[in-house]
Amino acid sequence: MGIIQRLREKWTKQTNQANKSRWVTVYDSTEEYTIHIKKLALEDAGIPATIFDQRDSSYNAFGYIYLQVKSEHKEQALQVLEEQT
Repeated sequence: MGIIQRLREKWTKQTNQANKSRWVTVYDSTEEYTIHIKKLALEDAGIPATIFDQRDSSYNAFGYIYLQVKSEHKEQALQVLEEQT
């Protein structure tokens, strides 16, 4: 196996691992309590979730709050959120 092929395989493996660990948004809202309820539902289903708050820090009246999961859990998370409504 040549060095170019080994480097290509290593790069492909690292890229695939990086893509799996990316966080994707599955829900957004301006209401903090809604995000927290949905996060609890995901965690109860065994899906790690995080909240990314992009509201204006002075007033909390402008902007959105995002509920995110790792990309490999996206489909399962969307299904859990769909069942919740």
